[in-house]
Amino acid sequence: MLNFYMLISGSKGNSTIIWDENDIIMIDAGISLKRFKEKTGKFDFNGREKSLFISHEHSDHSSSAKSIQNRLKMDVYSRKNTLEKLNIDGYSINDSAAIGNFEIIPVSVSHDAVDPVVYVIKNRGVKISVVSDLGLVSDDLLYYIKNSDILALESNYDGEMLINGKYPEHLKRRISSEYGHLSNEQTSEAISEAINERTNIILTHLSENNNTPDIAMNHVKSYLNNRNKKYRSIECASQYYGSSTYEF
Repeated sequence: MLNFYMLISGSKGNSTIIWDENDIIMIDAGISLKRFKEKTGKFDFNGREKSLFISHEHSDHSSSAKSIQNRLKMDVYSRKNTLEKLNIDGYSINDSAAIGNFEIIPVSVSHDAVDPVVYVIKNRGVKISVVSDLGLVSDDLLYYIKNSDILALESNYDGEMLINGKYPEHLKRRISSEYGHLSNEQTSEAISEAINERTNIILTHLSENNNTPDIAMNHVKSYLNNRNKKYRSIECASQYYGSSTYEF
């Protein structure tokens, strides 16, 4: 059985775990070791090999990478420049990595980090895409995430809330640039092109100041419904509770 659980998602930290009977794949480590153990204590992970994949060096994705690597004996994978930036001894991932029944594919994205990627994970016919921290969705990325069984995609900000909010202008420009984050509108467009009727949609990395779960959810659902796009389910992941647990 394949399992998916997003532990936390937002500007204060991001982390996801995906596991089968042999291996645990962790995507990003923006969660304390204590909280990681609290949120995963209900699962029996004994006997499984553990691997951590880091998307980029920003602290909300990597702050606990070293402690989790050392305490949980995890192999760490990322781009060479990201590992160097974090001063972590790990494996450089270029095209893909094969771990047990998993294939983990890094896809380069546009963000203000040294060599940012997102990850597409495949396991015996199931495809899971964990995509956040990017300012635009390229045709290349759309190709890789198309027809995912789980599409966990950033829906960071509402355009009007950002424009009318209290952030300084330079920060507003950074967020809305091609090296920043995705708006609800951009996310809706990407989802409409990527999903099929089997896709479970998870909206992630919502801004606490420039978005709300209701606004993000209503925007995406309305966009998809207006285009008669079918999907299996949709939810917003949160900073504190993460996502539902999915089983395949």
